[in-house]
Amino acid sequence: MLNRNFLFPSLIILLSAAALFIISQFDKPMFQDASVDARFFPMVVVIAQIVICCVLLVQHKIKMNKQALDVEDSLFSKLSVFGVIFLIGYALLIHFIGYLFASLIAFIFYLIYFNVKKPLYYVVAAVFVFSVYYLFGEVFLIALPEGIIF
Repeated sequence: MLNRNFLFPSLIILLSAAALFIISQFDKPMFQDASVDARFFPMVVVIAQIVICCVLLVQHKIKMNKQALDVEDSLFSKLSVFGVIFLIGYALLIHFIGYLFASLIAFIFYLIYFNVKKPLYYVVAAVFVFSVYYLFGEVFLIALPEGIIF
């Protein structure tokens, strides 16, 4: 049975395994005096993706065993299409205006799109973006994208 609860986690596991191989080939930069090298964060993300997708596959298998699913989920949902478009837009924004402004705009757009009314969520989003920017720039000494416009 081919549905999105099996197909997409399996696809991400395969792509992550390929990414893990590619990441292991990264050279250690000699120009940066950082506490971690260029492989560290991509490897953490890839390993986390693999673990999360394995958990999703196990959850799907357990769900399939507990109930007979007569109705199959469609391969794409409106929310998944929104997610893909959102991520592509966010990547383009990072390229043009840099991490800081793109992340602030993306978080605010996301909260507005899902009609979040609590101001605390907007504050937490802004604090998170600035915290990550500070952490990478000042603690890890890793420069985040600045963008070509600003």
